Amino acid sequence: MANSHNNVNFIAHITPKTEHYQDCINAIQEILPATRAEAGCLRFELYESENRTQLTLVERFVDQAAFDFHHQQAYTKRVFTLYQGWLAKAVDIIAIKPL
Repeated sequence: MANSHNNVNFIAHITPKTEHYQDCINAIQEILPATRAEAGCLRFELYESENRTQLTLVERFVDQAAFDFHHQQAYTKRVFTLYQGWLAKAVDIIAIKPL
């Protein structure tokens, strides 16, 4: 496995339209097992804000190539296609690194 210093970490903020909030949760939950089974995926966890207006994915992959691989999968592309009609604004993906 890659050196942990090469790991890439992301926080993805997902802001659904109110009427599609649960749709977004369902779509993401459907891909959790497949994503977690990817060889390069170390962490892929879904959270929601207390006021239930925003979803947050906490993601960690062994390297950038593994993160890119995740986004090339048909199941990931399908969710992003669904997002086009469901989100109030584009997904905000922020790269983060441990201190």
